[in-house]
Amino acid sequence: MIHFLLDSTSAIPESYLEQHENVHVVPLTISINQEYIPESDVTIEKVIECSERDKKTVPTSQPSTGDFLQAFSNVPEEDPVIVLCLTSAVSGTYNGAVLAARQSGRKNICVLDSRTTAIGMLQLLEDGIELAQSNLAFDEVCKKLFDLTFHMRTEFTVDTLDYLYRGGRIGKAASLIGGILKIRPVIYLNPNNEVDVLAKVRTEKKAIASMVKYLEENSPCKRIGVVHIENEEGGKSLQAKLQELYPENEVTLTTGTPVLASYLGPGLLGIIFESAK
Repeated sequence: MIHFLLDSTSAIPESYLEQHENVHVVPLTISINQEYIPESDVTIEKVIECSERDKKTVPTSQPSTGDFLQAFSNVPEEDPVIVLCLTSAVSGTYNGAVLAARQSGRKNICVLDSRTTAIGMLQLLEDGIELAQSNLAFDEVCKKLFDLTFHMRTEFTVDTLDYLYRGGRIGKAASLIGGILKIRPVIYLNPNNEVDVLAKVRTEKKAIASMVKYLEENSPCKRIGVVHIENEEGGKSLQAKLQELYPENEVTLTTGTPVLASYLGPGLLGIIFESAK
């Protein structure tokens, strides 16, 4: 049996883990009151509260080598493992998993940079499970899943630039100018797996229009997900809009995680999808 190991920014529901004994999670940690704890033990609301109180990014940490080695040890030695990690554009989790896989001494571990996060990692997991059930060899499953990571598209817009500035993603000048001019950027992971700006607009309506245009340019799609952080109303509205545009797809709605909230803040709206192109 092929096992799948994802980091906690994938936000896999507990019910899903209960239904799939071969799916596992290794947590990132987040510092609350100077103590690092698994992000599953922290709420988004708490992260935002701490960030607003201190006007600083709430520190986070990738899984340690030991965390990965422990996760590998929970899988029978004869069973292969595929690790799907948060995009390396924003985290060292992928590199840490590669190092741990080497140290484990096991030859049947495949570590993949998902080139996305959140619901995008779940989309890849669904692909992986489908491939694993098709009686392909482990190496072939890994190759096909690796190819699919290049089909992932991740884009989002934020309510405020404060969190990006606090996390060092943009400079103070850009933050000030953006605030004064009320610029609302649409940020995406470009084809080189780099955080980039897709559009600079001044309203949420125009930001959503830019995201929908990018989705249309990369259609047809296999899977489409809407993600939000403390913006459920906006998320539901965008989900309904996309469901109307793409009735043949199931458009899902999920939230980000505390780690993502620490760098992006409340009000985020995003579209993460798997392009069939």
